[in-house]
Amino acid sequence: MAEIRLEHLTKHFGDVKAVEDLSLIAEHGSFLALLGPSGCGKTTTMNMISGLERPTAGEVYFDETAIKELEPGQRNVGFVFQNYAIFTHMTVYDNLAFGLRVRKPRPPSDEIDRQVRKVAESVGLAGALDRRVTRLSVNDLQKVALGRSMIVEPAIFLLDEPFSNLDAAFRAYMRAELKRIQHEIGQTMVYVTHDQVEAMSMADKIAVMNLGQLQQYGTPDELYNLPANRFVANFIGSVLNNFLPVTFERQNGTAVIRPPGGEARPIDVTDRAAAIHGRPAAGGLTASIRPERVRIVSPDSPEATVRAKVVLVEPLGARDIVHADYQDTDIRAIASPGDRPRIGDSLGLVFDPAAVHVFDDETGLALR
Repeated sequence: MAEIRLEHLTKHFGDVKAVEDLSLIAEHGSFLALLGPSGCGKTTTMNMISGLERPTAGEVYFDETAIKELEPGQRNVGFVFQNYAIFTHMTVYDNLAFGLRVRKPRPPSDEIDRQVRKVAESVGLAGALDRRVTRLSVNDLQKVALGRSMIVEPAIFLLDEPFSNLDAAFRAYMRAELKRIQHEIGQTMVYVTHDQVEAMSMADKIAVMNLGQLQQYGTPDELYNLPANRFVANFIGSVLNNFLPVTFERQNGTAVIRPPGGEARPIDVTDRAAAIHGRPAAGGLTASIRPERVRIVSPDSPEATVRAKVVLVEPLGARDIVHADYQDTDIRAIASPGDRPRIGDSLGLVFDPAAVHVFDDETGLALR
């Protein structure tokens, strides 16, 4: 395993800035996710780590070795792709053994057999070694691709949206399996995905990217609870975040933000008053709060931050997503099925002040 260090990594394709001045570190044995929408630069970053793309500027280090000038075959990386990249005319056994058989010097046959059976057991293919891969399910094909990379014990693994072709149930299973395998073998992994659930559930650190630029780098908890900007706040989370315009004012030694509407209850932001009042930009303010931190109460409750009308309920089994209209803004809240409101009902919504984030409209940055 190796530490991966990116220093001011940049890649331009003509006038297109695919990656711009990216710096981060993936520690030994850690799981790094590169997360963002299509075209954000995450796959280009992985390709520069692997050697498939040469950086326009900057450097890639494995431990203390600069590798920008090394060819892909000299970097000792293992690949797992969305399209599997396995030999369809071979059995599962021969696919797993291939990397060891072409290694120089070639290991003894009994050692190859031991390693193949060990890896097959690890990825759940012990009973399919004699089967041709053309007879495998899509789910098992991805296991073969993962096992074939594991068996050569690369310094790092690079995985480019490997679960995109899997059905939803098996995708959830493979997320847990991959994390288990990564923990057992202790390999450094770089995982490219646009699915924030994959990144949040597996990664030790996540690099959120957009338009070629790093938006935030941190643990899943840091990204979820302390988003650096509005893009991260909206991109991270299984349910879309709530955003609404607010005004800032001081009241009797405290500082508050107030949603639009004369009946809205102010939200105490005294702990962030200096950052909000002293922001350099002259734009307005937007507050955000995650739906799971919005509590539903009766419309006449004095606790209610705002009062709204239900316009849609999404039943999701263990929970419901309630959409309520407030001043032409869709506010989402989470309810249990036993407390499901009906469309047209009026209700009160309580915002947890500790979970409210404030963003500058001009810069998009969080103020705290």
